[in-house]
Order: sequence, then C-alpha cells, then structure tokens
Amino acid sequence: MLLHVPGPTLTSEEKLTRPSLWKYRYPLFALALLGILCFYQLAVVLLLRKSQSQQTKPFSGKLISNPYQNWKVGSREKISLHAHSDEVWFTPERHTIKEIVGEYQKEGFSNIAITDYGQISNTEDPNYIRGMEWGQNIKKRHILAIGIQKAFYDFFPIYASRENLNWVMDRMKKLGGYVILPHPKLFDSYSREEMLSLEGFQAVEVYSPYGDDTKILDNLLSVGKNVHCMASDDLHYFSESIVKNFDQPFWKDMIQTLGHQRGRKGESFLRYIVTNSGVKDQDAVLQALNEGSFYCVKKFFQGAEDPKVPEIHVNAKNQIQVKAEERYLEIRFIGKLGEVLQISPDTNIATYQIQESDPYVRVELIALTGSIVSNAIIRNK
Repeated sequence: MLLHVPGPTLTSEEKLTRPSLWKYRYPLFALALLGILCFYQLAVVLLLRKSQSQQTKPFSGKLISNPYQNWKVGSREKISLHAHSDEVWFTPERHTIKEIVGEYQKEGFSNIAITDYGQISNTEDPNYIRGMEWGQNIKKRHILAIGIQKAFYDFFPIYASRENLNWVMDRMKKLGGYVILPHPKLFDSYSREEMLSLEGFQAVEVYSPYGDDTKILDNLLSVGKNVHCMASDDLHYFSESIVKNFDQPFWKDMIQTLGHQRGRKGESFLRYIVTNSGVKDQDAVLQALNEGSFYCVKKFFQGAEDPKVPEIHVNAKNQIQVKAEERYLEIRFIGKLGEVLQISPDTNIATYQIQESDPYVRVELIALTGSIVSNAIIRNK
C-alpha cells in the first residue's frame, strides 16, 4: 500500500480567499488571442517578403521613348480607375455598381474600374474594368491593382514592411494587375524614401481627393523609376444632389446620415485619365496603362468643360512638339528633379528641344477648366 501524505487542510475562510484563474478567463482568453495574432503577424512578415532585386539608374541613351507617338487624331476616352461600391460586406451603405456606372456614363466616361477592398466585385459583368484595393492597415498603406484576375487575402492586417509590400505588388503583377500606389499623401502613407525603396508599382496617384502633388513623379523619375501618373476620384460617396435621386432603402439612408456621408459636396468626376480614341475596354486600357499611353486630368470644378488633351510627338531632331485644339494658359516642360525647363504661355502649340542633359521630360498643361499631366518621355538605350 502506497504511503498517502495528506495535504494541508484549508479552512472555509481560506477557501473563499484563495485566487482562482477561472474568474480571469476572459482577460486570459483575450491575451491568448493577442499572442496568437502577434505570432501570426510576425510569421507572415518574416516569410512573405521580396527584397528589391535591382538598383535603378537615371535614364540614359540616345533613343527617345515617347508613349504618345502612335496616338490617333480624334476623340478621346475618359476612364475612372478607383471607385468603391456596396459589394463588400462591411460597406453596405455605399452605392451600387449600377448607380456608380450610370452616373459616370452621364458625365461622359467611357469606362470605370470598381476597386473594392479585398475583392473583385461582380466579376461576371464584362462591361467595366476589374480591380481591387489591397490593405486594411491603419496607416492607409493601400495598393490598387487594375485588371487583376483574382483577389487574395491581406496577410498583413497590422503591419507590413517594405519587403512585404514588394511581395504583395509582385503577386498582383503575376495575377495580371497593373499596380498603383493610391493617395500617398493620406496620413503620409507612402513617404518619398519608401516609394524609392519599393519595387513593383507602375503608377502613383498624383491627383487624388486626399492631396494633389505632381512633384512625386519627379522624385521617382529622377532616379530612373519609370513610374506613371495616376488621377482618380477614389469614389466612396456621391454628393447629396446625386444621392437624393437614388431609390435607396430606408436603412441605407439612415446609415449614411448617421455616418455623416450625406450632405457632402463630393469630388466625383473631377480626376480621371484620358486614353486614345477607342481605348476603353479592359484589355485595351491595360495595354495603354502598361505603355504609359494616357494623360492624367484634374478638373478645377464640377460642371466645367473637360480640358482637351494634346498630341505629343518627338521629331527626328529630338524636339518635343505639343499641339492641341485648345489654347492653354501655360504649357510647361519639366525635367529632372522637377526643374521647369520651358514655359510657353497662352498657346495651343509648343516645341521643346531635348538636351543631352535631360534624362526625361514630362509635360504639364494648365487650361481654363483644369490641368493635364503627361507621362514621361525618357531616354532609352
């Protein structure tokens, strides 16, 4: 028979005062979940990453690459590439795709991309461009993918390093996406240093409701990153004058009112890109995006006439020739580090002689009703 040594006998008072872990079960459960989340986040940060594979160098060479060289004379296509609908489960108070597409068509837009968070919305509809916006983090470090074939999960809900962002953009491109950094000035989500160290994005929003800044292009182009401009409404809600005409259910009106989405003036239809005549379906727009064969436009106020984009050609003497149907207040030729190389005022025609010291030249045009930014004409080996 084994020897049994009895434990200490507790009095009834000691039993009442003895601490029990059970009453702390909820805080302990929350602490365990937090620990699992932190472990998960650390694991994906270390595993899903892509280092910068190549160092950029300023553009050089005797050949001049002009993305507008093959533009046809004729009408142009207005395209919107950043809009959010009610298709996502946590944004049911937003507008329907039908409402969004209908309003943009009324404003003369040829096509629109619906870029909901984390998913490709209503993918069976062939009439608009596929897209998605990645990123749920607090700092608003989001990434747009236009034409992407398949959505994927955001593995970095709390934190993503620069190498993680490179991994995300690389995956987007493998899935057929044209990659854009949206609203870099919102909460300073992308600093100059971060954009210089990232690899994989093809455009950056220089015209956005959250901040307009075309100098961002010069920071990138000057070191040899052939990055395009982008202009978008980043549509979340239409103005009150439009929404009041929608046949919305009562609950949606109530949620929009409580969330202070109603009554806004709105900035829809003000920022967009313009492609060549006939370039409006998804495949043609994607080709134009990848070639940089489009302009970025910002209208100064709603209801204004659309500023007319020019034709830009480079002749055999390496002269950039700008010609338009509209007289501009200014035509500016801009070079390395944002230096203004030449200003031609009050004209619809301008010529600039590319110098040996110019690694690239881009054009900005100021019209009566808006401003237009071209993509860069670069030196190429």
